[in-house]
Amino acid sequence: MATSSPTKPSQQYWIWWWFLISSLVVTWDIGYCYLRPRSMPGGDLAWIWAPYAKYIYGFEALETKNGFTNAQTTLNVIESLLNFWYCYLGAKHPLAVLIGFTSVVMTVSKTLLYWFQEYFCDYCSAGHNTLSDAFWFWMVPNVGEIWIVIPGYILYLFAQDLAGSLLVADRATRQVRNGKAH
Repeated sequence: MATSSPTKPSQQYWIWWWFLISSLVVTWDIGYCYLRPRSMPGGDLAWIWAPYAKYIYGFEALETKNGFTNAQTTLNVIESLLNFWYCYLGAKHPLAVLIGFTSVVMTVSKTLLYWFQEYFCDYCSAGHNTLSDAFWFWMVPNVGEIWIVIPGYILYLFAQDLAGSLLVADRATRQVRNGKAH
């Protein structure tokens, strides 16, 4: 009787859904950033991004040609491509864990970068928001369970799988070196 191998922590079904849904949200954000000023209030495409009327990186960043927004957006493109690749391969493909790990490292790193950017420039891009707007539209999404906690947990699961695979490979290599391979 054949037994199925246990599911690895990184093969949980909800992770696939996280990569898909978060990438769709990020793709929407990519459109907003690359299509500025058309995507901003007053632009012909602003209706698509109505919730972005209070976007942190608004008109001032665009007018001063602050490149941070589009630089981070380019990283969002890479991150989303990795996420979609993970979804395409499926969680059980041998490369999926490495691709997913790379992607969630990007997600967590970029989110921390947004916070550090604001802190070290004395809230130069976010300072125009009211405390309430900054809290609900920036702090809660970026820390509260969305862009730090969930990817951080996925990162932990993928790291467990990668470490386990490296330990198995190390044992096999040692056995070959010692002439004990079957």
